[in-house]
Parts: sequence; C-alpha cells; structure tokens
Amino acid sequence: MKLKNIALSILLMSSLWDVAHAEDVVFSQELVQQAKSGDAVAQNNLGDAYYYGYDVEKDFDKALDWFKKAAAKGNADALFSVGYMYDYGEGVEEDNPTALKWYTQAAQKGQLYAQYYLGFLYLYGDDGVTVNTKKGLEWMTKSADAGLDIAQAELGHLYNDGIEGVPQDLKKALAYYRLAVKQGEPAAINNLGIYYLEGKGGIKQDYKEALRLFTLASEAENGLGSSNIAYIYEEGKGVAKNYTKAAAYYELAVEQGENDCLLDLARLFGKGGFGLTKNTEISQQYEDQWDELQ
Repeated sequence: MKLKNIALSILLMSSLWDVAHAEDVVFSQELVQQAKSGDAVAQNNLGDAYYYGYDVEKDFDKALDWFKKAAAKGNADALFSVGYMYDYGEGVEEDNPTALKWYTQAAQKGQLYAQYYLGFLYLYGDDGVTVNTKKGLEWMTKSADAGLDIAQAELGHLYNDGIEGVPQDLKKALAYYRLAVKQGEPAAINNLGIYYLEGKGGIKQDYKEALRLFTLASEAENGLGSSNIAYIYEEGKGVAKNYTKAAAYYELAVEQGENDCLLDLARLFGKGGFGLTKNTEISQQYEDQWDELQ
C-alpha cells in the first residue's frame, strides 16, 4: 500500500469544460437572432447552447461554427472553445497544433483556461506539439497567479515532483497547493493532506489534519483522497488500525475511479485482521476484477 498523490490534474477532471463554462445559457430564438445580428457574446453563448444541449439538441458542428464566428470578433472565451474542440476532436478532427494556435490567441487575451491548457500542451507535448518547458511554465504560472485553481494545483504537482526544466521546490509546491485548497480544488486538498501526513515542505507532521484534508477530498469525489483515508486506517496513522474501515474507503475509491485500489482490497481480504474477516474468495474476486481491466 502507498500514499497516492496526483501528477497531472488534467487527467482528474472528467469534465473540465463544464468548469470553464459554468454559467447557464438558454437556447432561444432571441439568442439566435442576436447571434445572427453579429453579437459576439450571443454567438459564443449560442455555441455553448449547442455544445451542451441547453434547450436544444447537442450539435458539435453548430457549436464549433458559432464559436468560430465569435472568435473572429476576438471573443476570448470563443477562442478558447475552438481550441478545446480541436484539442479533443469534438466536431472536428483532433488537431493539437491547431488547438495550440487558438489557445495562444485566447491566452494572450487573458483567458485563464486557455493559459492553463496552453501551458499543459507545452509542458507535456502532444501529437505535433513539441515540449517547451519554459513556455509551459510561463503560461501555467500566469493562469495560476491570476487565480485559476486547477493551474495552482498543477504548479503544485510540478514543483512537488520536479521535471526536466522545473526543479523540485517543496515550498513553492506547498504555496500553490494552499492557494488551490482555498478554492476547494480536490487534487490540491489531497496532496496537501500528504504534506501533513509525511511532514513535508517544512510542515509539522499532523495525522489529524491529514485525515481532515483527505476526507474533504473524498467528499469532493476525489478517489485518491478516499484511498489515502484507507491507507491511514490500514497503517494506523494517528488512528487505531481498522481494516474494515480501510476496505470501505478502498471500495469508495474504486467507485470514484481509482481502479488500482482493487489490488488493495485483494490484499486486505487476503490477509484479514483488525476487524476484517479473512476471505480468500473475495480477495480473488477483486484480483480478477483488476485483471479484467488490464
């Protein structure tokens, strides 16, 4: 068993698009007329309506068309949206270099999600996009320092782990995690919990605070937070060892998408103890589930 932190926050966001476009948009003929009249905001909103299916059938092709019309007028949100659709192949063939161009235009206008995605593309590369750590770090930092929580969490991961061109700096990692935690970002909450559990970055070890943070992350549907609560009960970190509670949280973590915890469950039921009855049959079932996913 081991503590689980998050290397890439983007992989955790099942629908980061929903976060970027949180405001409600209602499809209406009035909105259509405003968009047709050339109103860039209305065009962008109509794109959102078609993208999400807000009171209209979802249609990525129409969404992209309206986003492009708004983008042609310089609407930063629309510029980002076009980039996103090229990045993920929605309504158009996936084209990361083209996505990067649209992201760049939006990022230069201060669109925080565009800065985040642009930074991410440069930091990790993709088909047709060469890694450029310096540019990636610059854009990610712009987004984070302007207040975007997931960018703050990502910088925390970068400085925590250290990659080529970004030396490990636990104090910087801690500072960015704390900024993201203030906004309730689940990945950062989980990772800050690890700092308290291990006494990292100059923080005094505090099992109680670690458990509190992991619990907050778990309640925010973060599977790693649930897994780390299980770890605490399995290892008896500041609490009495309790394999029954550990198993319950590993099961919750699996429900939240952390399939690696199937092996943790197989291990726990395979040995039993600390309130959990040994059951080799259940242990094998969990191991079989894991094998089926490979």
